[in-house]
Amino acid sequence: MKTRIPFPRPLAALLVCLATVVSVSCRKERNEDPRDKAPVGKMAPELLTNQLGRYPGAVYRSQALSPIHWQPWTKETMESAKAAHRLMFCVIATPQQPSFQEVLAALDMDPTAVQDINDDYVPVLIDGDASREMGILTADLCLEIGRPLNLPLFVWMTYEGNPVAWIPVPPSEPAAVRELFNQSHSMVAQMWREVPEYVLKNSRLDNENRRARIKQRKVVKVMSEQPAEDLVRCLRQLASLYDPYSRSFDETGGLFPSSSLELLASAAIHPGLPDDARERCIFTTRELLKDLLSSAMFDPLDGGVFAARRNVSWALPVFNRDCTTQGRVAVALLAACHATGDPRALEKALNIISYTEKAHRTQDGLFVVGLAPESDPAKWMWSVEEVSQILGPQDADWWIKATGMQGLGNLPSEVDPRREYFRSNTLSLTQTVAEIAAGLSMPVETFTPRFEAARAKLLAVRENRLGKTLRDASAHAPSTFRMVSAYAAAFSITGDENYRQKAISLLKLARESFAAGVELRVFATDAPAPVGAGRAFLYALAIQAILDVAAITSDEQWLLWSEDLATSAAEWFTGDQLLKECKFDAQLVDLPVTELVMLFDDSTAGLVSMAECRLAEIGRPLVASFSELATPLPTYSLDRPVLHTDLLLATMARHFRATVVYSADIPPALKLAMERLPLRMVQRRAAKPADAMPAGAVKLLLGEDEQSLIITTPEALQDALLPSPVISENLQPSAPVSPQSITPDP
Repeated sequence: MKTRIPFPRPLAALLVCLATVVSVSCRKERNEDPRDKAPVGKMAPELLTNQLGRYPGAVYRSQALSPIHWQPWTKETMESAKAAHRLMFCVIATPQQPSFQEVLAALDMDPTAVQDINDDYVPVLIDGDASREMGILTADLCLEIGRPLNLPLFVWMTYEGNPVAWIPVPPSEPAAVRELFNQSHSMVAQMWREVPEYVLKNSRLDNENRRARIKQRKVVKVMSEQPAEDLVRCLRQLASLYDPYSRSFDETGGLFPSSSLELLASAAIHPGLPDDARERCIFTTRELLKDLLSSAMFDPLDGGVFAARRNVSWALPVFNRDCTTQGRVAVALLAACHATGDPRALEKALNIISYTEKAHRTQDGLFVVGLAPESDPAKWMWSVEEVSQILGPQDADWWIKATGMQGLGNLPSEVDPRREYFRSNTLSLTQTVAEIAAGLSMPVETFTPRFEAARAKLLAVRENRLGKTLRDASAHAPSTFRMVSAYAAAFSITGDENYRQKAISLLKLARESFAAGVELRVFATDAPAPVGAGRAFLYALAIQAILDVAAITSDEQWLLWSEDLATSAAEWFTGDQLLKECKFDAQLVDLPVTELVMLFDDSTAGLVSMAECRLAEIGRPLVASFSELATPLPTYSLDRPVLHTDLLLATMARHFRATVVYSADIPPALKLAMERLPLRMVQRRAAKPADAMPAGAVKLLLGEDEQSLIITTPEALQDALLPSPVISENLQPSAPVSPQSITPDP
């Protein structure tokens, strides 16, 4: 089956005509080489070698030894392409989707493809995570040609930064990758040799039209006029997507539903929401936890979590992991623990943090994105016979039972219809260590070392199967800020001072490594702005982490930094009624790229909206122009709430207010209780003279009408902001609330 070549329609028509012209020309002058017609360009020396070894980032480092003469995504590269009079062959990839390594390896293994790329183009590799506007742009380009978004994306581009042709490349056999490249290359290269002026002009006009379409689509005023009511409708819609009978969660795709889980859990205990909406959210949260926590998405051997599944069941993960996913899932599980008191959610979250520290932390204490090569799924699976041989009869029986292994394999037929993994089992710990110990009639303290020893034996065997791989060593700002938030969330639920200190220390180190004044960079080492300058997403993510630490420390110094970053972001990332992703000095493609929905991660719009809400509530509002772009809830979020869960979270915090105002002489126990409240749904601020605070108390402000209560005990504060009795009993037994501990504020 031939692959459709996704050229824009005018170019497609041109190619048909061009093929006819070339055919006639070849019959008349068989000895003429079309290359002779190409203008002679001046090749800069750097274009003759692979330049990626000089640049930070897992994507660039992974291809530094490729025979393809890869160049970085910089203005200098585009100028060199112009001087050489060549098109650029660009590949947009992200480290969170490591299959790009397999695709590029297929090109590397084909000497003809390597020669064609090096001889006809300036090859450019683009890290769509660091150069986030380019990652976002892939969705618009795929939409334009009616193709689903897959990365990497092959893009043929002029040195003016205008796309000529593009095609998404899903993971496939090397021969299929090379055929896909060859089909597109043969026509694009020939067109450039024959009519380069037309290619330049036509791609320029196409991009102008594209710019107008994108801008029009993103400035259309479709904002809700009743965001509080529409938020509740979205929560009900999101909860209704879960079917407890089929155990399916519609419209969430194959990614781990961390954002949906965090939103549902936060709504389940948020004061002011209608009781029926909270009840739906708590039910869905509990049922979703049942499916996820006992599934193979959580690796019982090293404690990490997988980012996605291969099919309709959580029984078969995609066996790759990155740091940002670990941080996001940990925060979501800890929010779910606040809502349900489920000890398994807490255990899994803390295991994730421990795994991430071992797998993704640098020697300097920062975190990397964690790029790893694709591996054979069979290497992650086990047969009953293998486990029996490794663990012996004494431990194999309880391990097999606890992980749901079966002699013929434990994958449902709909997940493995061709029985590729017959007699193979993924591991999913369906019982807790305490439950396994109880089944063996053993004290958990006695059994735990035995469990750890069995796990270590199997982990050693798996690591030997997978072999040694190069460890990602590029400190990565988004991953580091994610882990700051994970530590802060862990402290809020456990009260363990170690997590609070880790959050503070890591945030200080992040500031030293990724900040230069009020500017942020993606990597800990310098890189040209298009490669490594912070985008709007990074600023919003950093503000979120800073405010998380401020919430658990009550330290005003962090608020000053968050305010400085927000002021800079408002200056650099707004214009033309758009929340822009990229600063002018880092932008190489002239398109109004903005991220309004969740494509690969939280969206920029959602993170900025949450930052705006939190800063405004503590008396540090953003500039008006920034707030106007950050606060609206689009009406189309009602149709696809899964794609807007981060924005819905911000809307809930904004329109169902919960703010704790604390006095300077707040007692230590009450202060600790305040710092352990949910991080993002409850805001904290120091009292001002106008608040007229009683000594040793906190004032709780609820709702947009600013209903206020004076609270004097930790138990009363918990009861007011974690309103479900079951939740309070599960999380932390508390004494009955005394009527004297809560009083309406006159």
